[in-house]
Amino acid sequence: MKRKMLMFFSFFPLLLLVPAEVFAADFEISKADIHALLNRDGTAFVTERYTYEFDGNFSGITRQIEPKAGTAITNFSASEGTKKLNVQKYGELYKIDRTGDDEKITVYLSYTITNAVEKFKDGAQFYWPFFDERNATAYKNLAITISPPAPTQEAEYLGYEEAYGTAALSEDGSITFTLGDVPAGVNGDVRVVYNPEFFPAAAPLSGMIKNDLINDRNRLANEQAVFKNKQQTTIIVSSAALPLAASALASLFGLAFWRRIHLKKDSKGQATETIVPDEELSLPAVLYFTKSPFLGPNAIAAALVELVRKGLVRQHSEDHYELVSRRTELVHESTLIDLLFDRIGDGTQFRLSDVETYTKNEKNHIPYNDSVSDWNEHVSQEVKLKNLYGNRSGMRWLAVGLSAVFTVLAIYTGNYELHWQTACSMFAAMAAIIFAVFYTPLTARGHRIKAQWKRLGKTMNELQPERWEQLSQSERIRVYAFALGSDSVPSNKPSAVLALSDNRANQLDHDGFYLNALLLTGVFMAASSITSAEASGSSYANGGIHDAGGGSGAF
Repeated sequence: MKRKMLMFFSFFPLLLLVPAEVFAADFEISKADIHALLNRDGTAFVTERYTYEFDGNFSGITRQIEPKAGTAITNFSASEGTKKLNVQKYGELYKIDRTGDDEKITVYLSYTITNAVEKFKDGAQFYWPFFDERNATAYKNLAITISPPAPTQEAEYLGYEEAYGTAALSEDGSITFTLGDVPAGVNGDVRVVYNPEFFPAAAPLSGMIKNDLINDRNRLANEQAVFKNKQQTTIIVSSAALPLAASALASLFGLAFWRRIHLKKDSKGQATETIVPDEELSLPAVLYFTKSPFLGPNAIAAALVELVRKGLVRQHSEDHYELVSRRTELVHESTLIDLLFDRIGDGTQFRLSDVETYTKNEKNHIPYNDSVSDWNEHVSQEVKLKNLYGNRSGMRWLAVGLSAVFTVLAIYTGNYELHWQTACSMFAAMAAIIFAVFYTPLTARGHRIKAQWKRLGKTMNELQPERWEQLSQSERIRVYAFALGSDSVPSNKPSAVLALSDNRANQLDHDGFYLNALLLTGVFMAASSITSAEASGSSYANGGIHDAGGGSGAF
């Protein structure tokens, strides 16, 4: 189970690969209007109005404009009302300085596109990407208007991708593409063709252009019709497949739940009423099985106490330990002995203070962590051999199969923009794969052992002295070790069991057992802190189509 959890959570660092603007302000563009006035010389004078709503501090806004081949951007300027704003140009990125905090501002940008109009024999074309997939900011209420040099009703126009089907012709010949809300990272080129006589000063090009636009329009219309037909088919298929797959997944979950209830019921008939459970597992294995598969420093402290209880180690004082025997049937105990006495100690003796000395040396960090990892792995092997988990590989594979079905449905419905069906399929696919990864049902024995130690955990906090006196010395030490291993951090408010150990310290001295919970767990927690290290990083890349486009942002 430990390896499964590590595999699952190892995917989370991939989130760091999502593109993000470093030091970007928190904002949204609540309204955007772009107007391009085509001039008789083939240039286009563009004015853009953006309404930004900022949450927190900001230093300005950005506008990236990647011109098409053969064109150029000139005379870029920015203003807010009547106030001109300072503009800094970095390649094709324009940064407009405007500081503030929690404000709603409207900024006007203007610039000229040279050679914007391509004049052919049968028409003059303006074909431009005001934004493309490199744009990292979503627009709300976006409208793009293209105006000719003079009024006309003779115009051809077409929008691509996000701009498709959004255009309308005005009485003066202007074409307005009302895109509305546009997500980040998408394309939306606009294309209009006017009479070439409107552009006498524009350089003429050979060939024809109107049929090219009309062919594109017909092609996109046919693709849209095919898309709609397939979308309807997808609705029919998904409306049948989704409920069937969801019913199968619900039945799988229900069966798993029923089996769990049934096995827990059987385990109650096997339970005993003793305070301390029978010694069916070593103490580290108990902590691994009942608390966490990630055994931390407190579990190492508990394991050392267990070595003392078994007589493998003799304790001379709170700090001083002596190795008595290496004869143990458990590999993880040999691993711990090797770490404490051979690596940290002198082979037969070791002191808690030696742990600090050993781990302060950076050369020992990797060997220490490797030994702790090996110890943790060997503890997990003991648990696996005790028949505590049932074999339900069939149910896991069924969950994997259902996850694959839901994933296919998510891709299938996503391709045809059925967002609700896609979201449901993705959620179900994730639920199924999580079940497949983490479904590890307990056997009746596993339920019984877990319930017994859970009951002891509750008892420790309210154990009365007279009940404590009824336990053997071995049972008391096992309870001490369990209490130590169950605490995630040393505390000045110990459980009732650890408090009893402090009250009876002198009584226990003659038995060769000294317990100082704060010292014992604190030493290993400090060692873990000293030897731990972290590393992280992120990267991203941008791209575009036809080397033209851009987007908006802020900083």
